[in-house]
Amino acid sequence: MSACQATIHMEETDQPQLAKGTRTCRRVIHPVLTLLAAGCLIALIGWTGEVTPPIHAVTLLGGLLFAGQRLWVFMAERRNGRERRRLAWHASLALPVLAMTVILLARSVPDEGPRDAGGHVFVLLAVLFSGLASAVHHQTRFTARAFHPGAVLMISFAGLILAGTLLLKMPRATEPGVACTWLDACFTSTSAVCVTGLAVHNTGEFFSPTGQTIILVLIQLGGLGIMTLTFFAAVVLFEGLSLHDRLLLGKMLSEKRLARIGRTLAFIVGMTVVCESIGAVVLYHGLDAVEDPGERWFHAVFHAVSAFCNAGFSTLPDGMASAVVSGNQTWQWCIMGLIVVGGLGSLVMEDLTLWTLAKVKRICRRETVVPRLRVHTRLVLSLTGWLIAGGAILILTTEFMLWDGPQNGGRMVTALFHSITARTAGFNTVPMGEVGPLTIQILLVLMFIGGSPGGTAGGVRTTVFFVGLGHLWNQMRGGRRGMVFFLRTIPQETGARALGLIVLAGLWLAVNFIILQVVQAGSGIPETTLLFDLVSAFSTVGLSLDLTPDLTGGARVLMILNMFAGRIGLLTVMATLVPPDRRPASGRPAEDILLN
Repeated sequence: MSACQATIHMEETDQPQLAKGTRTCRRVIHPVLTLLAAGCLIALIGWTGEVTPPIHAVTLLGGLLFAGQRLWVFMAERRNGRERRRLAWHASLALPVLAMTVILLARSVPDEGPRDAGGHVFVLLAVLFSGLASAVHHQTRFTARAFHPGAVLMISFAGLILAGTLLLKMPRATEPGVACTWLDACFTSTSAVCVTGLAVHNTGEFFSPTGQTIILVLIQLGGLGIMTLTFFAAVVLFEGLSLHDRLLLGKMLSEKRLARIGRTLAFIVGMTVVCESIGAVVLYHGLDAVEDPGERWFHAVFHAVSAFCNAGFSTLPDGMASAVVSGNQTWQWCIMGLIVVGGLGSLVMEDLTLWTLAKVKRICRRETVVPRLRVHTRLVLSLTGWLIAGGAILILTTEFMLWDGPQNGGRMVTALFHSITARTAGFNTVPMGEVGPLTIQILLVLMFIGGSPGGTAGGVRTTVFFVGLGHLWNQMRGGRRGMVFFLRTIPQETGARALGLIVLAGLWLAVNFIILQVVQAGSGIPETTLLFDLVSAFSTVGLSLDLTPDLTGGARVLMILNMFAGRIGLLTVMATLVPPDRRPASGRPAEDILLN
């Protein structure tokens, strides 16, 4: 063997060993450092509130190990391409971490202890972010398994609820002198993740700024969907999705065009950031009653995110009925706009955006084809407009003509706000306990219908409700012509499926209402109040007739299940839990039965 051949043989022999050691380093050291960083951050934010000597020691050790490990892995990688670019990104993050760790090490005073919390948080966040980025990169190992899309959705939401429960149990998540029980923490976490808004405790008075920030993050993650954000991070950081990921995400987003999955993801995240940013700026300038800029910005950002995600949480003492924003037209109109846009659904907003851009190009005398708005978009826009206007007129009649109800900002604005917020937003500008009985019935119907598919709203959805009723009416008339909306025929299977969803939701609520009466027996609470809060939980609305704090333990567990099922969707839950019927056709003779 020549010297050149021997050298090549030695390189080929050493390369697998080096790669094996590199893989072991990645699989062991990096996850351990990520867990340590997460633990230190949680201890710093939720327990100590300051940098203690143990946190300081772990931060220094973790920063040095992280920087050394990331740089060593990058230098050991001999291949070019996507993997090396990914490792270069981690290595570029390791350099400022190493510099900050050296600065913290030089500033340490053994007697007094470290006091630079900002530097420690930077190091810990960098290590944690790098670990999460690696987890996103390897998320295909989870999604590549033959999981039902509904199972992926349920597991992600359940994991997020569990994490939120643990975080809300931290001592610094609540105000001094009060503590949150495990059930209350789970209830609040579920309500935030499922963007419901029902609260056992007053969010603005019971939870500290730390707890309110945790709730804000849970609302944002729950509104966008944790898996949506994960896949978006995979697209941005790692240059694309696998075919299996596209199929899975297409089912979750109801997007059949797999080539547009990446664009749809980018549009969803971009639209969310733009709408919430605009809303936060408007709310900030409209909150003149709060002078402190930091507090003012926090209220503005929290309400913008909560409104766009249709969550209904508020950091004000009495919510939108608080004296701080009483009669504030800017806040009310901005909140209503965010609720409507968030409830339309991403597919509708994307369709409208493309159509508007094409119209603008044509106006500017550029040759372009204006795409036709989908029937889904036209139906959603029409139904949303009719529901908002019709609900406002009915509430105006029942609340202010047949009843002397409370108002905030005028009768028409109050009626319009109630009509919009009842369709899964959950904000209230007046005390709900003072609302008239007829208005309560109207709100019940609006809550049951809910918002539109593909958005942050809940309920049975507008398209399901009206297509299902249309299918029923069409069948009663013989069903020969079929359902026609906007010059397009709707398949009979779609109508039957929508009607089945309405019946399924009605049966679900009926069974849960019976159980709620049993677990809440002897409390003397009217049945209408129980039904109102149950529908509010299932439709992820968040409106309450002051019942939630008085619920028993069993009733709160039942509400948690309803919020979870309502956010995921009954059809998704049933399709995931009930095995499909794969039996062949029976082959038996057919025989009709009497139905009337």
